Amino acid sequence: MFELDCKLLSVFLYIYKYKSVSVAAEYLSMSQPTVSNILNKIRQHYHDPLFLRIGNEMVPTELSKQLFPLISEALSKIENINNFTVHFDQSSSQQMFTIAMTDVSHLVLLPKISQYLKKYAPHVRLSVRAITSETSYQMANGEIDLAIGFLPHLENGFYQQKLFEQYYVVIASKNHPRLSQNKLTVEQYIHESHIDIDAGMGHYHIENELLNLQLNRNILMRLPSYLGVGLVVQETDAIATVPYYLSEVLLSRGNLQFFDAPIIFPTYAVKQYWHMSCHHKTSHQWLRQMCYDLFSQISEANDHSESNEDL
Repeated sequence: MFELDCKLLSVFLYIYKYKSVSVAAEYLSMSQPTVSNILNKIRQHYHDPLFLRIGNEMVPTELSKQLFPLISEALSKIENINNFTVHFDQSSSQQMFTIAMTDVSHLVLLPKISQYLKKYAPHVRLSVRAITSETSYQMANGEIDLAIGFLPHLENGFYQQKLFEQYYVVIASKNHPRLSQNKLTVEQYIHESHIDIDAGMGHYHIENELLNLQLNRNILMRLPSYLGVGLVVQETDAIATVPYYLSEVLLSRGNLQFFDAPIIFPTYAVKQYWHMSCHHKTSHQWLRQMCYDLFSQISEANDHSESNEDL
């Protein structure tokens, strides 16, 4: 049995990443027949087809899925050795980082990152993506460097670090005809019209708590994200239940007021997540430290060390 070298493993990696022999060949500057021949050698080595053509995609077999994180980590370590530097120079680096964020993080955290980069790392560039069902896969294959938000279902191979704790408050227009700066009661909360935001786990926490208490809200409008909620609320008599640190941003820009939620909804930790393949890269360590320094002081409850345990 012949040994697999970096060239062969790279072919496997990019076929897995792009689900295409032709795209992998283009990326690796190889001919398609060459990549196909290498794939056949790897198949012979493992006595497994590794990829099955379904439609226009090369879909990985179960063995491929088990091999991918090992190969990805091995090639990443070799790349780290080849490109090893003791320091990451933020003032001169032109590196592009790809960060996945929730819409709340776009509004609350991204401006702080932008301000820091403008002052201390003016040539570093960011590509920001939404967190989706594909995020963990994209982190594992190197498309995404860091994810910030609430991702409770990541598999093995990922690290996490708590940044701050998030909780819920209620926002309303300053001109709301029935509400003032007085305390909002449960009865008022239930009888007002609501702008509901269908935003993943946060939405689930709110609905689940109301269900447990056998309370029903009067939903006037449902939004797919938090991005427009402030403008909608300030132009209506409806109220909305939103994360506290988002309310700070919205109140600074709109004709709004906020109330403590009259119902104790579950809190959740906002964390940063990364794949083990980039754990030791100096540039990525700088990125994570920057985010930790910027955001771990947002609330008093924070974690002062990176977790060394896989999820």
